[in-house]
Amino acid sequence: MLDRLQVILNVYDQEELLVEILALSVQKLLAYINETTLPAQFEWIAVELAVQRFNRIGSEGMSSESVDGGSSTYVEDELAPFYTY
Repeated sequence: MLDRLQVILNVYDQEELLVEILALSVQKLLAYINETTLPAQFEWIAVELAVQRFNRIGSEGMSSESVDGGSSTYVEDELAPFYTY
């Protein structure tokens, strides 16, 4: 999963950070599905959650932000897009 995350983000020099974000994403997903090990079919969701978390670094706790004419809105429930899976 780490390799996939690095490729998606094009980040290869922050492995310690990516490992931690990925571990937190897996833990969040495991808590949601009430399991102790992550089934292989859900690994892609953990990677997607990690991408979302990485992209929010510096914006923790915000629901939206505006910078130089651009704006971003963040979903409250990061797992919501994956409920149908």
